[in-house]
Amino acid sequence: MKKILTLALAALLALTLVGCSNSTTTTTGGTETGSSEAGLKNTLTLVYTSDADQLDYLETNKATDFEVVANLVDGLLGYDRYGHIVGNLAEEWSSNEDQTVWTFKLRQGVKWVTNTGEEYAEVTADDFVAGLQHAADFKGGTIYLLQGSNPEDPNQGLVNFNSYILGQCDFSEVGVKAVDDYTVEYTFNQPMPYFESMTTYAAVYPVNRTFLESQGEGCKLGSPDVEACDFGTTSPDSILYNGAFLLSANDAKSQIKFTKNQSYYMADQVYIDEVTWLYGGEDQDVYSDITSFENGTIDQTSLRPVWEDFDSYVEKYADYYYETLPNQSIFNINFNYNRLVYENTGHTSEEDMANTRAAILNENFRKAVMAAYDRVAYLEVQVPHNMAVEMLRNFNGSPEIVATSDGRTYGDLVTEAYQELTGTDISLADAQDPFLSKEAALEYIEAAKAEGISFPVSLDCAYISGADQVYVQRAQSMKQSIEENTDGQIVINLIPEDIDTYYNNQYYNENWATQDYDINTFSGWSPDYADPKTYVDIYSTSGGSYMRTVGLPLDADDTAETRAIKDEAGWAEFETLYQAANAITDDLDARYEAFAMVDAFAVSKALYIPSQMDTRGYVVTKIVPFTKQYSPVGLGDYKYVYMQVQEEMVTRAQYDEAYADFQANR
Repeated sequence: MKKILTLALAALLALTLVGCSNSTTTTTGGTETGSSEAGLKNTLTLVYTSDADQLDYLETNKATDFEVVANLVDGLLGYDRYGHIVGNLAEEWSSNEDQTVWTFKLRQGVKWVTNTGEEYAEVTADDFVAGLQHAADFKGGTIYLLQGSNPEDPNQGLVNFNSYILGQCDFSEVGVKAVDDYTVEYTFNQPMPYFESMTTYAAVYPVNRTFLESQGEGCKLGSPDVEACDFGTTSPDSILYNGAFLLSANDAKSQIKFTKNQSYYMADQVYIDEVTWLYGGEDQDVYSDITSFENGTIDQTSLRPVWEDFDSYVEKYADYYYETLPNQSIFNINFNYNRLVYENTGHTSEEDMANTRAAILNENFRKAVMAAYDRVAYLEVQVPHNMAVEMLRNFNGSPEIVATSDGRTYGDLVTEAYQELTGTDISLADAQDPFLSKEAALEYIEAAKAEGISFPVSLDCAYISGADQVYVQRAQSMKQSIEENTDGQIVINLIPEDIDTYYNNQYYNENWATQDYDINTFSGWSPDYADPKTYVDIYSTSGGSYMRTVGLPLDADDTAETRAIKDEAGWAEFETLYQAANAITDDLDARYEAFAMVDAFAVSKALYIPSQMDTRGYVVTKIVPFTKQYSPVGLGDYKYVYMQVQEEMVTRAQYDEAYADFQANR
């Protein structure tokens, strides 16, 4: 994948601040952790809500899979607890002057082990070559990272990588090479100034060639057959491990258990011997987690405004809870521009369906939805009012993903571009709503009517049914605000689905032609590397993974009809701006400004509706603050290396002291 997110991930662990660093100098890896104090314990128990689909970290594109495998396998580089890039499997790394060639020197003596801890082989440079070939053979969900801006262009991305995927060359011609047993080299067609941060993601993770090919005939490199390959199933013995933990249990809708890998090369910095995830599915009572926390079953939970006695819990834990910090994840509302399937629908006629399709193609209609949607009310179902406001995000990206040489944040650049495009003084900064306006919504509706759209227009939107009322109440809130702020001229048809059906239809569905909704509130993204491209390209018509979410094929698979839809809606112009921005590699300030214009264009056309960062909340926990990795991009935020857990609850004072240290060392 790219890292596709869901709002129902495991436990709330993201104690992060926005920001990143990017360096191209030769560096020796290393890290440090917080001091080990009395009162620590060696176990961690959390709640999760969705099982991993597979363990093949080179094929998957789902956050629910990466949450698990991030603790089982390490890549070349990672982050320390202050957000500085450090070596993981690589001890040293460097690039040539134009950053087209990157070289990594590996640690010697790092072991691959089985799920029972039995030593299998040493990690070598060939494992990175084999890993990338396996990812290409199985059309892995993260290979887009190495394909450049157009996967159909053999002159983009890693040298000859696209050509291999297209069947035009042998893998030996691809720009990844084991120079010797402990040196791996990557060669790109274009400069890659952000490749360091990209290595913290699964795209270039290693795999042992011998073990991989032992898992079935279909695993043979160069002759892939998904149906005949058992590598990376959900069984713990289907992969090898070089990470901090072994997977000792993976029982669907029951528990997932991790045990410390005693052979881990940084075992002295793994303070937890066992991590247990307990399943908390759709039928759990809304008080289940806090009850489990209070009786000592789990080690972290949040205080939830959905509780009738929420205020009493806030008072009870006044000296203990803290607010999780802003994060770089983003959730948008996506329109289905080309809906073909109506198995779950509130539409009453073919004419109604056709009118909705026409409306979604109309810019003024999309702007009317954006102006009518009260995002704060939607978020208040799950978090307190102040935090609901703070969670608002107004474009598809993080304001802090990069900054220019004169100190302007990327968010500043997007606001400047948006003001230039729209002739307004509207800010797209976080924590404020520049769009909500009943007056504007009604004006947009009148403009859409003048362009031939008939009202009322109805939109199908599915939601998760079940005992947890958060999903129900959020759906109802969205419906209420949009209908009230349009005087009933835009109607939201709420389609209840059980959690498995919802995930399959809204989240796991990879087929653009079978997306069964008019609007989707579920798709989220977190950055893969430290460059604005990591967000923008999800909507690229030539290779973006969100094209299937908006109901459209990639450009290579276009029909005359889908091409016309892209032209009419504005997606074709978006792609032109994106390709121009991505072509700028020799002037980072100019690159960031060009990407900011792409982001601003998308919002100005309401191609999607920006919604929120990942869920924040009031947390009570036994996890020692800021002892885990701070990973602004990649998979590090899921890892438990460095993390410490204490016997007693973390106090607010303890958190504040740790936060001050974190800020001082950033």
